[in-house]
Amino acid sequence: MSGYADLKRSEKNRIDQTFDMIEGYVLDFSNRTIEIYFEDEFQIEFYSDRFEVNGNSKANRLRTILEIHTGRQAAQILRNLWDYRSSLTMYEMHQDPDKEELTKEKFFQVVAKLEGMSGQVDLQPFASFDNSNTLHELLQSIERDIRADKPHAAIDRLHLFCTKRFRHLVESRGVSIEREEPLNSVVGRYKKILEAEGHHYDMALLFIRYSISVFEKFKDIRNNRSLAHDNDLLDINEAKFIFDAVGAVLRFIKTI
Repeated sequence: MSGYADLKRSEKNRIDQTFDMIEGYVLDFSNRTIEIYFEDEFQIEFYSDRFEVNGNSKANRLRTILEIHTGRQAAQILRNLWDYRSSLTMYEMHQDPDKEELTKEKFFQVVAKLEGMSGQVDLQPFASFDNSNTLHELLQSIERDIRADKPHAAIDRLHLFCTKRFRHLVESRGVSIEREEPLNSVVGRYKKILEAEGHHYDMALLFIRYSISVFEKFKDIRNNRSLAHDNDLLDINEAKFIFDAVGAVLRFIKTI
């Protein structure tokens, strides 16, 4: 059961009020549009029998979906629904700005609580950095496995994402890289670029230097402990740790 089940009644009411779920509806969705939305955004079959246990209305089905999914998954669904809500003119034009800001503040307090209840991988560091279809498909594939709580199944694509990310960071500064150059070597090049650019993040640069040996080992893990070949997979908890450790480096890079 997800962290949603452990929320206080007042916090669940906050979600209901935010998405106008009191009478069984959800925002301006019809049966058809909410079905399409959940399939496109989350690969969730909204009208599956498994989501009918609390009732068949759209609001009850949404509550059941939030209960079944992990805390971080539930939080992501709520974040996406907020973005959708923000696109509706009925909220943009007719709400009192101060009241709307308070609604947003309290709503995201609930979302943050859900995210804190989950041990799932944070996907924010693994974001798009160009418009290529390859990268888009790669990120979607990683996200599907993480949402299914299968980070060990996505290790090979994590390695590919890191290779593409660091190559982009280096090549965007006019430095050419051979196609066969290993990931750890490319990370080393990027560290030298940061130093040459005069970034004074001494402790962070030290961690990046230490991470070079981690990325060197990552190649062995990708080749021998992932779906890249016919291997025995990593333990799920070790895979989560790798995602978190790599994510910490990528999260810092995004701030520079």
